[in-house]
Amino acid sequence: MNKRDGFETLVDYLAAFGIDIYTGVTGGGVVHYVKYLTPYEPNQIKPALFTISEYPAGFAPLGHYLATGKVGGAIATTGAATKLLACGLSDAKLHDIPSVYIFPISTRRHQEDSALQDTSIYGSNIIKQLEAEIEDVFLLDNPYTFAKYLEQAGKALLSRKPVVFLLDNEIMNLPMPEEPKIMKKSYMIAV
Repeated sequence: MNKRDGFETLVDYLAAFGIDIYTGVTGGGVVHYVKYLTPYEPNQIKPALFTISEYPAGFAPLGHYLATGKVGGAIATTGAATKLLACGLSDAKLHDIPSVYIFPISTRRHQEDSALQDTSIYGSNIIKQLEAEIEDVFLLDNPYTFAKYLEQAGKALLSRKPVVFLLDNEIMNLPMPEEPKIMKKSYMIAV
């Protein structure tokens, strides 16, 4: 059985695709994900976070891909930050630019707890909003579908599509029972 939690597994899976730069702001529900990233420095080796406000962070993966041919990621916490980051997601969809967008969500177990930034159907209903925007939205809330969803996201990236990962932090903290299969690095398509 895999001893790594979902956050580390996701970072490593995306790193196998060459995703080594994320943009956004740490805090809130994404703090558990970014603990596996290093602060950005030029020529870094490990996946890194370049801290920048959410609106430009949403567009940074597009510019990164156009400049380097490599896929990048963007991270935001819940609430208005998700909306700001998603502006870049819309452009990635329209221009067929593979990119990764990561957002935490309120867990199902806390839907009616009146969370400050409730992402459930009783709050912002962000899952349905993002699914209305793009096809490849993956709710990572079950350790037994985790590897399958990562593999599906990998196929979408290979097809030059943006993907969204919605993180249920309680589930992502658990050891993942299965490793996702790593795709070949043939995704690097000349721009």
